[in-house]
Amino acid sequence: MRLHNTLWLLLVGLVISCNSPIAEHQNSIPTDSTVKQAETMPNNVASSAGSSYEESMDDCIFDQETQTDEFLKNVSELNNYSWDNDKRTATVILETGDTLLIYRGGCNHFSVAAEFRFRKDKTDYSRWSNVYEKVLWIANLLDKEFDYNELKQAINSKNLTYKRLEETETDEVLFNDPSLQEQNYKIERKLGPTAQIISLSYTIN
Repeated sequence: MRLHNTLWLLLVGLVISCNSPIAEHQNSIPTDSTVKQAETMPNNVASSAGSSYEESMDDCIFDQETQTDEFLKNVSELNNYSWDNDKRTATVILETGDTLLIYRGGCNHFSVAAEFRFRKDKTDYSRWSNVYEKVLWIANLLDKEFDYNELKQAINSKNLTYKRLEETETDEVLFNDPSLQEQNYKIERKLGPTAQIISLSYTIN
């Protein structure tokens, strides 16, 4: 009888523990793969990457078969890139040892983004002129992906709108030109104590 009662108590305890909030919390902890995915993609596309990758290719508006690294193959300045086809992201190690991430892809929203992550570069990126120089450099290299001439004209004419996003400590530049607005072009800058992040991106809905 005692053995029977002991087994019954163990069974009840097991059922309670499986349904406890702690067990539910453990099941919701992000895996290493989801963390690494966010770390190896530009910040402005990583947040939506999880849902887009889970969608079936047949359900996508934009053709997945053409979202390859073909657009980088003839760019000699970026010939040391490595391509992650699952994340549609190229990683380039710059001469300074810093990282450039280039994303091109999407399912229902197509985006192109170039994000510099500077930890060793000593350039003062609190000056917008230095930010624009870097942004136009990558736009010129990838002029088949970015509207380089329109971007350069808008920057030179200062046809821009500045925003400060306090919650993320990010500075954002939006373009007033209608054609650039239509593609949701923007520049983002985040100056941290250990890294300076600069990105140029657009999204077609």
